[in-house]
Amino acid sequence: SSIIIDTAYKVYTAAATRCDKTISFHCLPYVERDRRQEEKNPGNLLYEASVRAGSENLRKSTMVVELYNAPGSPPCTFVRVVAKKLGVELKLNNFNLMAKEHLNPEFVKLNPVHTVPTINDNGFVLWESRAIGMYLVDKYAPESTLYPKDLQKRATVNRLLFFESGTLLSAQMAYFRPKWFKGQEPTSDLKEAYDKALGAAVTLLGDKKFLCGDNVTLADIGLACTLGVVIEGAEYDGLEKFPQLKEYYQRFKKALPEYEQVAAEALKLIRDMVTRARSGQNPHGPPK
Repeated sequence: SSIIIDTAYKVYTAAATRCDKTISFHCLPYVERDRRQEEKNPGNLLYEASVRAGSENLRKSTMVVELYNAPGSPPCTFVRVVAKKLGVELKLNNFNLMAKEHLNPEFVKLNPVHTVPTINDNGFVLWESRAIGMYLVDKYAPESTLYPKDLQKRATVNRLLFFESGTLLSAQMAYFRPKWFKGQEPTSDLKEAYDKALGAAVTLLGDKKFLCGDNVTLADIGLACTLGVVIEGAEYDGLEKFPQLKEYYQRFKKALPEYEQVAAEALKLIRDMVTRARSGQNPHGPPK
């Protein structure tokens, strides 16, 4: 106990020296109060519990993760929703991908494959959106049901995440890319592949409330970020064949309000892009 409390005091002292009011505010009430309790009653369980609570408050109050972000990107939205749900503060560095801002030498040095999203968590750099989501839960909320600890449940979440990002999102982007970037209509093969992926999502969902049962997981956040593009952003007539996905999307939004808080901006950008393309403007330029 003395080691724990002494460590906490050192953290508080360092914070106070730097005038870090957030750290000192969260840390001191627990440390000061419970040092007195410990002196009166060594081994007090309340003391132990409150030190843990103080540690948790301290951890949450100091976590700021730098995110290299492309507004409107579903993978970036995924990371932002996960962080919002976990209470992790993000410092956004927004890139205009069409202007190739992600190819600047400083970012390429940080991430040699120059993809977004990329995070920098106090010197630890990570890219690939689903890997980032897993990392954030493991580090900042290891008990969260978003990414269960049970080996088989976690493996199921992984499988669904990899399907959603590797199959569904890939088919979706392959379908819309000709429209959005070349002004061309997608081929029938691209439409068939996209419909097949959407049908697989319906099969995987089955009659469950969410992909893994009654609890929202990372897999649901990923699927919602992908579906949101066509349900609330772009237009796809083929979606009418899959009403289960629309119903699921509405359930998800009610269960995780953080999604709409984050995704609203991204979905508006997509709607604006579609509107510009429909009127013959450059879909990636400012509206005229």
